[in-house]
Amino acid sequence: MARSIWQENTDLNQFLSAGLNANGEGLLIPVPQDWLSRENPNQPIRALRDQINQTRNQIISSASTCDLWLSDVCTLNTHPHLDLILQLYDIGCILFGNFVQASGATFPYYIDLRKVISNPQIFHKILNVYAEILKDLSFDRIAGIPYGSLPTATGLALRLNYPMIFPRKEVKAHGTRRVIEGNFQPGETIVVVDDILISGKSAIEGAEKIKSIGLQFQDIVVFLDHEQGVKDRLQDHGYRAHSVLTISEITQTLHQAGRINDEQFQILAQTS
Repeated sequence: MARSIWQENTDLNQFLSAGLNANGEGLLIPVPQDWLSRENPNQPIRALRDQINQTRNQIISSASTCDLWLSDVCTLNTHPHLDLILQLYDIGCILFGNFVQASGATFPYYIDLRKVISNPQIFHKILNVYAEILKDLSFDRIAGIPYGSLPTATGLALRLNYPMIFPRKEVKAHGTRRVIEGNFQPGETIVVVDDILISGKSAIEGAEKIKSIGLQFQDIVVFLDHEQGVKDRLQDHGYRAHSVLTISEITQTLHQAGRINDEQFQILAQTS
């Protein structure tokens, strides 16, 4: 409450501009006590109210605008998933250094999509781009490959209203000892969801387990394809691979956006 720090000769507009926040709030200004003893206090009090409200409206109006943010990326011929690629980089999904991959190969970088599950906004976008591919495929159930793609497969099953199964990475020596978890009927068609294709080894192993119990499947959908002919190798095994992005697309986009320098660009480009 601003009680005695202003008076009639004070520049009230300046006083209000300094004290009110962007929502026109933050001050409680009482009527001067000597006004209450006047014969007709209504007129000055109403004038004060109108002056305060006018200043408040000006403050709120000026605060409702913001500077226009323009991307430093040329908007001509940009990648359709530009925002998603930049967001993945910004939350640390792309790391540089010497990393041993699941295939056993050592790469000078690592793509860690597991961080996505801790960011609902980006996870929601990733489910959307997977769903765009899945809508053109025919299948009865979704299968996630342990462990990296299980959250994605679960999210897609919920969003698309399809039942889900998953092949176990290792079969337990107790309990049901099932190779595949979830309910299914032999002869049903399965679509496999995985996160990254590097060698295709984990996808093929999961596919073989699925086929071993009488399920049919041909399509594998992944978020990232490391290229290097992995789709051709899967094709040789009778599987069709579909990817949201390739490592080349990510590399080009990050470089054009200024997220990675020339040296990092060369590191990523050499493996695609």
